[in-house]
Amino acid sequence: MNTSRASDGWSLAGSIAGTLPPLPSATVDVAAPGGGVEPASPDSGLRLLGIDFRGPCRPSDQWIRGSDLIAVYEPDDSRRLRATALWRPRSAPAGIAAWELVLSAQTALVQSDSAVAVVSQSPAAGAAWGGTTNSGRRWIPAEPGDLRPTAATCVLLHGGNGPRPSLLVAVHPQDVRQIEIDREADLFRVRCWLFSTAIEKGQLFRSRVLAAVGPAQDDEAWSARLVAEFAATPAPLTT
Repeated sequence: MNTSRASDGWSLAGSIAGTLPPLPSATVDVAAPGGGVEPASPDSGLRLLGIDFRGPCRPSDQWIRGSDLIAVYEPDDSRRLRATALWRPRSAPAGIAAWELVLSAQTALVQSDSAVAVVSQSPAAGAAWGGTTNSGRRWIPAEPGDLRPTAATCVLLHGGNGPRPSLLVAVHPQDVRQIEIDREADLFRVRCWLFSTAIEKGQLFRSRVLAAVGPAQDDEAWSARLVAEFAATPAPLTT
């Protein structure tokens, strides 16, 4: 297991990875995958692309490859699920920091439960579902506990009128299964469920989730552009 290393995108010391310039400043503690990416932000509640394995889980291996941070997890439960997480920054307009998680899963069992949730959270003034219609992308006001509209593939957490940024969370259209929103005071949490079908030995499941932080002003416009670009990206062949 790597103890100290630097690449073009990340430095890694023990379990703590940090981005290197010119990437947006952020850290990931791979020993605590539920925390995901923690951008440098005055909003202490901001967390992106954490992984909920439904129980404690530490990495069995970790490394960096260019601008990719990769960790392998084997949750200690009856599912015998083996997951590989790849966090990477994505290109975005000035003033916006965007990140992608590519998550893969396998099992050693004949058949197993594969469901895993990717969780992002931020203080926000409100939320909206994003979905594609014949006339383009449409944003629909969302309340915690609402059922995801059939066409929705993303959630936008509005920063409001102050300095607080907005947060976009999007599942690739080919991978969306279920998205849930919950709230504690002004802290909104978006939970994207992946791999909702049973997985069999020899199968490899892979899904992608995007999270982006940017100005509240014109957030629906910049979010729509990022979601369209994300939807057009080809499926990853390797992790």
